[in-house]
Amino acid sequence: MALIIFLFAYTLLITEKVNRTIVAILGATVMMILGIFENHIEAIKNYVDVNTIYLLMGMMIFVSVIRKKGLFEYLGIVTLKAFRKNGYVLYFGLTFIVALMSAIIDNVTTVLVFIPITFAITDSLGVDPLPFIFGEIMASNIGGTATIIGDPPNIMIASAAGLNFTEFFLTIGPVTFLNVFIMQLITMFFFRKKLGFKIDQDKISSFDPKSAIKSKIGFYISWALLILTLMLFIFQHQLGMESSTIALFIGFLALLILDRNEVEDILKEVEWGTILFFFGLFIMTGGLVETGILKDFTYVLVDIAGKSMRSFAMMLIGVSGIISGFVDNIPFTATLIPVIKNLQHVNPETFSNLKPLWYSLSLGACLGGNFTPIGASANIISLAMLKQFKNEEIKFIDFLKFSVLIVAVNLIFSAIYIELTLI
Repeated sequence: MALIIFLFAYTLLITEKVNRTIVAILGATVMMILGIFENHIEAIKNYVDVNTIYLLMGMMIFVSVIRKKGLFEYLGIVTLKAFRKNGYVLYFGLTFIVALMSAIIDNVTTVLVFIPITFAITDSLGVDPLPFIFGEIMASNIGGTATIIGDPPNIMIASAAGLNFTEFFLTIGPVTFLNVFIMQLITMFFFRKKLGFKIDQDKISSFDPKSAIKSKIGFYISWALLILTLMLFIFQHQLGMESSTIALFIGFLALLILDRNEVEDILKEVEWGTILFFFGLFIMTGGLVETGILKDFTYVLVDIAGKSMRSFAMMLIGVSGIISGFVDNIPFTATLIPVIKNLQHVNPETFSNLKPLWYSLSLGACLGGNFTPIGASANIISLAMLKQFKNEEIKFIDFLKFSVLIVAVNLIFSAIYIELTLI
């Protein structure tokens, strides 16, 4: 029943015949009504990633507050002046910065900060923001692969495998930025007509970043809050703070200092439909965990390719890449971690060194998020903002037309990298 509900819900999400929030919430509640979960409250506690939901709420509030103070327009003009040659250079610069930032702070925070900046840039040039938003979605998920703090699966993997920050980055970093470059080349080819515009250099020279400042005090406070936010996210593990705590603190601090009289208006700008969609999606994925479907599937993988390190690593990259495009990669990663650990007991000679498998899981789970528009939190948020602020959307099937080749090439290059460097 859990599998049927999940597949039916995904069919509706792909066809987009019904609003995705309705699909997710009804799918989740039907699972509960049919007894998929023994205890509904425990199901919510175990499977709803409240850290992600509170992170979204806090950062949405924070972005809404400081957006009104002109900070994003200011950063947009500065960025535009730095990459002013043509559309390709501008695209390359923006996506590279997003990938770099996603390695330092989580993907969702990165896109919540950079999507408004991108809108400010494309508005000033009068060009379509869609190629830039798509590229930034891809870049955020790929860039997040580089470090143990860039994507939640990496935190879980590093903890289980005892990998430190430096070791992880030196191992995964090179292939991550190779994948970013490959993605940029493919997307620039896909969107060559929309990115082939020339930028009027005289017009750009006349742009004054200071013209975006609506209130000097509000602008400087916004800068201070943004820097504080980045520092807290960068050092969150040393401080022992969750992402959600930082986001809620900074969001409501900004609201208190800059917009305390407009609380209701700011709260209306929060994408509540997206947050509820996440809630339902977490529960539906939890149904696959609760019933043992994901666990059984991982043991099938062991039976198929569990006799060779090379075959298991290659299969792990491919399968986790595909599955993570449809199922939240956090419970999927959590399910695979004990399976990989157990391989040393099943076949100690072949699996004496598990590091190739840990890195294979990381690359597959993180890169696979680019497969579908709902494969990662950053995808959902970015596309929601594109719809909210520009009334544009990328349909599920249209997204797949571009994403399949990118994910496939990234996974192939990652498999080759693992083969050459770790096995």
